Amino acid sequence: MEDQPRRPSEVLAEQVKVWRDRRKLSAQGLADRIKEIGGTLSRVAISKIENGDRGVSLDEWLQLAHALAVPPPLLFLDLQSGADIAVAPGVVLHPWLVWEWATGNEPPLVRSPRGGALVSRVEEFTGAQEAIDLYQTEARAGRAINQAQHDIRAAEYSGDDRTATGARAGFVEALRQLAGVLDGMVERGMTPPGKPREWIDAIRELRLSRYPDRLVIFEPEAADGER
Repeated sequence: MEDQPRRPSEVLAEQVKVWRDRRKLSAQGLADRIKEIGGTLSRVAISKIENGDRGVSLDEWLQLAHALAVPPPLLFLDLQSGADIAVAPGVVLHPWLVWEWATGNEPPLVRSPRGGALVSRVEEFTGAQEAIDLYQTEARAGRAINQAQHDIRAAEYSGDDRTATGARAGFVEALRQLAGVLDGMVERGMTPPGKPREWIDAIRELRLSRYPDRLVIFEPEAADGER
C-alpha cells in the first residue's frame, strides 16, 4: 500500500524541528526568540507542535517562520525530500509546484491524468497577481535608482563628467519607471509604499507622476538621542 501524501500541518510539525535544529536552537531557545517579537509560544507548546499534538494558528505560523528566519511556506513544504503534499484531498502535488503557487509565481495547480500538473483558474489568479507584479516592478525600479545614485557619486568623485552625465540620465529614467508603477498602484486602489524624500521630490519636480500628491514619503524615525 502506497504511503499517503502528507498534509501541510503534518509537514509543518516536522519542519519546525528541522529548522530549529539547523539554527542550533533548543525548544526554549526558539520560544525565547518568539517572545522577543511579542509572541507567546512556550517551550511546551513548541514541543507539542513538533510531536503533532498541537495545531498552529496562522499567527503562530508566521511567528515561527519569523523566529526561524525562513520563508513561511518552507514550514509546510519539504523541498529536501520532494515528497508530495496534499494541499487538498484532490490536489496532491510536488512541494516545488506548491511553492510556485504559494509565492505567487504560478496559478493553482491540479494533478494531470498523465502525470505532472495542470494550471487552473488562470484568469482569476492573474487578477490577484497584479499587486505582486507591481511590487516586483517597484523593487526593480528602486534598485535601479540606488545603482544610478552610486554611479553618479563614483563618477563625480573620479571627475568623469561623461559617465556622470550618463548616470544622471539613468537616474531620471529609473525615477520615471518608479513613478509609473506607483501611479499604477494608485489606480488600483493600493497605497504606494513610502520612498525617500529625495526621490519623491525629484519625481514631483520632473512631473513624472500623474498623482504627485498621492505619493508617500518615507522618513525613518530617528533613534533615541539622534536629531
